Amino acid sequence: MSNMSKLARFTVVPVAAVAAIGLASPAAFAASSYNLSAGSAAAGSSVAFGAQGSGITFTDVTAGATVTCSGSSISGTATPGDAISGTGIAALDGSSVSFTDCTGPAGIDFTVTGSGTWSLDATGDTDANGSTAGTISGISARVSGSGCSFDATGSVAGAYTNGDSSGTLTLPGSEPTLTLSNVSGFLCGVAGISNGDQVSFAATYAVSATDAANNPILVTSNP
Repeated sequence: MSNMSKLARFTVVPVAAVAAIGLASPAAFAASSYNLSAGSAAAGSSVAFGAQGSGITFTDVTAGATVTCSGSSISGTATPGDAISGTGIAALDGSSVSFTDCTGPAGIDFTVTGSGTWSLDATGDTDANGSTAGTISGISARVSGSGCSFDATGSVAGAYTNGDSSGTLTLPGSEPTLTLSNVSGFLCGVAGISNGDQVSFAATYAVSATDAANNPILVTSNP
């Protein structure tokens, strides 16, 4: 899915994204397995979910530019089960990502198009607050605008916290783990956008199942 956004020196799609189940910076010692439940959904079934984002900030650490967006959304699927692997514990549909009202130091309209399946990988233990660590990997997006286009690829880390009715995905943007490539266009040069620029992404997403009966989506680690 694509959308027009008013951006400044750059715009990238993270994941956005993002996304969904149990993510934060990778822990030194990963849990052996995880349990994922989704309301009344049966183990082994496919549960669709959506994530609505706010407080969105993209920072091109290389160029020293910042862009903020008022909103974002992305959808994905998860499969409930006990003692499952953290690798691919859920998945995001890259083509579903969107960002709205993005602004920065210069006004450029971009069309952002995500692609592929982005993997949600749980990597750490669930703490006393119900928060689980992990990574969104395989992010791929094309950002196209008049006079400036580029690709954004990489991964994003964050923390998913279980809730009574919906989960909260917090992406702190502490590390620049997205990379720009295939940069072209005069305005990219004017804005300081270059191949190899490193970008961080910060946001908070509310995560809930599409079918209300499948809420809340909960993730817990096993020893």
